[in-house]
Amino acid sequence: MNIARVDLPNPGVLQADLDKDQIDNLWKIVHESSPDSASWDGNTLLSIDTDSKQWGMIDDGTFQKNVLMPMVEEYINQFGVPFSHKTSNYHGFVLNRLWTRASTEGDYQSLHDHQGVFTFVVWMKIPFDGKEENIAQGGFRPDASDFGLVYMDTCGRLSKKHWTLTSEMEGTILLFPSDINHIVYPHFTTKEYRISVAGDIALNSYAASDMINPAL
Repeated sequence: MNIARVDLPNPGVLQADLDKDQIDNLWKIVHESSPDSASWDGNTLLSIDTDSKQWGMIDDGTFQKNVLMPMVEEYINQFGVPFSHKTSNYHGFVLNRLWTRASTEGDYQSLHDHQGVFTFVVWMKIPFDGKEENIAQGGFRPDASDFGLVYMDTCGRLSKKHWTLTSEMEGTILLFPSDINHIVYPHFTTKEYRISVAGDIALNSYAASDMINPAL
């Protein structure tokens, strides 16, 4: 008897490590777009006004061309177009929004989703060890400082996938469908800022897609 595994169709997540040139280019955009209240020491944010912890960025096209579009193409090759967007198979994709988020001790992002087809996050600066965060909380906060996705699995059960963040994940990018709920948990062991770059990729109604098979 031959037993084979059969996977049900389900959106996935792509993860990649940016190379040095890609990271340096992204840091350049972060610094050029940061508000006047931001004080930097290299890539370490020393201080910033509370109301300015998130700011918009403008890509010169390099990040979209060299990082985002290859990841979108690979996502479609592996998983297809996210289910709710299959009616728009003739459209291309475009970077719709791009921003930096600076989070200090106790800061968090509650469970939410985004408007778009794909959402991504790049961890630029992680000044803590996620494993030590749980220990510092007496072992009662296993999710302290994590990034998490929350979703319904194919059996209709609420499931989650967490990433425990450490400095080794600096320069890591995740790409996932925008309608997957996600959450950012607070860190407590340092007042230094966690720096992340995030954004949304939308359908480009002005450009035809060469990534998608219209027969899908």
